[in-house]
Amino acid sequence: MAAPIRVLWDHSHLWGLLLCRGLAALGADFSPVSCREVASGELWRDPPRLLCVPGGFARRKFAALGPAGVRAVRGYVAGGGCYCGFCGGAGLALSHADGLGLCSWTRRAFADRLDHLVSGHVKLRLDPDSPLCPPSLPPSLTVPVWWPAGFAPPEDEADPDVVVVAAYDGAGPDLMLADIALGAMPGERLSACRRRFGLRLTPAFLDDGACVVAGRFGQGRYVLSHAHLETPDSPEANAWLAHLLGLLARGDGLGSRVPAWDPASEPVRFDDPHLAAAGRAMDRAIAAGLAARLLFRRNSWLLGWRPGMPGFPLSSLAAMLAGAAALAPNAAALAYWRDAGPDFAARLCAFADRLEVYFPARRLEITLSLVDGPDRADAGLAAEGRELFGQGPGGGGLCGELAAVLDGLLWRLLA
Repeated sequence: MAAPIRVLWDHSHLWGLLLCRGLAALGADFSPVSCREVASGELWRDPPRLLCVPGGFARRKFAALGPAGVRAVRGYVAGGGCYCGFCGGAGLALSHADGLGLCSWTRRAFADRLDHLVSGHVKLRLDPDSPLCPPSLPPSLTVPVWWPAGFAPPEDEADPDVVVVAAYDGAGPDLMLADIALGAMPGERLSACRRRFGLRLTPAFLDDGACVVAGRFGQGRYVLSHAHLETPDSPEANAWLAHLLGLLARGDGLGSRVPAWDPASEPVRFDDPHLAAAGRAMDRAIAAGLAARLLFRRNSWLLGWRPGMPGFPLSSLAAMLAGAAALAPNAAALAYWRDAGPDFAARLCAFADRLEVYFPARRLEITLSLVDGPDRADAGLAAEGRELFGQGPGGGGLCGELAAVLDGLLWRLLA
């Protein structure tokens, strides 16, 4: 019999690991399910009480599900199932070309590029009448978002079945706009930036934009949150997640706190030479970025980075490596890693070697561009960046290939 909570695994990387860690810390009974398993009928063979979908890129999740997987998720919810999506998992449920269409709302179009750069804690204003909001928490609380997208109602006709459970109510104390500590700036300083220089640093969606919505699809229901309630050591967010699990998955006796997480200090349970070698190489790569002042330590599990730098893909890769080493190996994981481990370690070591050259070169390029102008950009360096990290912000290239190998390992370890 399958666990009452299934976690849709593919293309979630760091966010999938954080959600599984959060569920385990709260004492929830869960197991991951792959998009391929969903497409082959796993949800109807043994329907879970709740399907949780972590963050990540909705387009990649949608493609991995394929037409059969999309039909399967829609059928599961329409038949009475519950869908709870966080960030990218929320975007997957919306109505657009790469969405499941569970919710009639769509993705909000970004009117300002600042909207893409927000991360950290925000203030929320909850609907006091919604049973989805725990009565133990205040109607105004602080929860984390990590580069959220947005919700937009359909232009033609309002859908009364979609309820805004929580709306943004301003910046929290650690909120960052790219690498600017926005939440720590006094209000009068933000006002002066706008008054004197015409700079609006605070994205408009932080004033009353929808952060959590909920509704019905057929006989089932969905809850879609841009807040990452599974974030380690975020007490109000964690308590809210526990409340939702109790309500949607009928989980009893759950805890209410996800402890802080320092991947580097986790005890090693999967003591493997290839994982260890890859971990050392990863440390070298990150050290090169820190030394070039293109990366910085945001917290124990997440890097910060100068805009345009591949900080998130590296954070995700490092956390996945540490997360895999901290899990006890099983037969399926050992068999997979016997084939994949040696090549993975060799490729990650080569990846780190290239980054030890790439980061100081990028730093020099940036410095020279300030002196000589933007035309100083080097075409060969740009090509190296594409080979290492792909074109977009999601971590493609060699980094994406390495993350995909770890994705397969973590799925087997968690199963």
